Amino acid sequence: MTKVKPEFIDQVKKLGAFDISACYNCGNCTAICPLSNENHSFPRKLIRYSLLGIEEKITAAPDLWLCYYCGECSDTCPREADPGGLMMALRRWAIRKYSLGKIADLFYGRISSWLTWIILTFVASLGIIYFRNPHPDTAQAVPISFIGLDFLHTAGLAMGLFIAFFALAHILIMLKSLNKNPSLPSRSPQKLLTSLIKVITNEIILQKRFRDCSESDRYLPHLALFWGFAGLFLATILVFGADFYGFPEISRLFAKILGIIFGLILLYGAGYFILLRLQRPNNYSEYSHPSDWLFLLWMFLAGLTGFILDIFKWLNLPWPTYIAFAFHLVIVFNLLVTAPFTKFAHALYRPLALWLAGEEESPSSETTT
Repeated sequence: MTKVKPEFIDQVKKLGAFDISACYNCGNCTAICPLSNENHSFPRKLIRYSLLGIEEKITAAPDLWLCYYCGECSDTCPREADPGGLMMALRRWAIRKYSLGKIADLFYGRISSWLTWIILTFVASLGIIYFRNPHPDTAQAVPISFIGLDFLHTAGLAMGLFIAFFALAHILIMLKSLNKNPSLPSRSPQKLLTSLIKVITNEIILQKRFRDCSESDRYLPHLALFWGFAGLFLATILVFGADFYGFPEISRLFAKILGIIFGLILLYGAGYFILLRLQRPNNYSEYSHPSDWLFLLWMFLAGLTGFILDIFKWLNLPWPTYIAFAFHLVIVFNLLVTAPFTKFAHALYRPLALWLAGEEESPSSETTT
């Protein structure tokens, strides 16, 4: 029996869907959306579920993650109900709903989110103070003389296991919810594998669906945000491998080149969206939840402190290098340890939803094949 929770819409409004009660169900939003189709029509359906408070239908709908908030639905809504804002708010709500132990709730309350970030920053800072070498090299700027390799290795492995555990747990929770949706296609293992390859290529690597949005100007910055971080992560893996697992020394050179290239790409992507939110030229950027701001700021600062660290190291300024290194580690810690609970989770949930929904091709690709 379907449970109805009339108070649900009030919860979603706190996450950014301020004007959705103005909707009178005309269907204009679904008709104009370039990503909606006959199999997965949105946002009208999800608006109705939200106004009625049918939570189970919302968590079981992959449609949440098929939306990129192009903004065209909100720009043309005759009631200015901001359907795109509702879709974004529902994704924030779903991240909380899929979260093990409701940990994600801490990052979406206006007060609790700031307190949580402050506590995490404090914990990371205490760890660096406690495990740092009190007598680092003061003749040359050598970051690992300030924070030893053993600590970095142990902390890196622990964080990797932590992220993997919660990511897997959240995937299982999401799968349990999606399995309640009878409209999801049933496919053979071979077709599932083929679909998975297409999702990895089209969605994760190229993000082709985003190009079908009317606001396609955000496509390259959005791609830059993903690839900037992914490239820096790869550079870190190369250095980690050279330090601990016998990777050839040339790995360090490749890591340095990748770090510069993808660091600049990350700064471009994060900087673009920060500037967009400051200028607020459209419905998409009119309202930003604190969790969005913090995510972008941490991403930007991760790239910026990395460059500052390299500059100080190149100038052979030991203590400025070590201080910059400490700041960089704190920022990266905050970004990674919260990944399963914040907007970072989009990178997990959206490809999974596209794969299970059989939406591995972008709408423009489907019409041309």
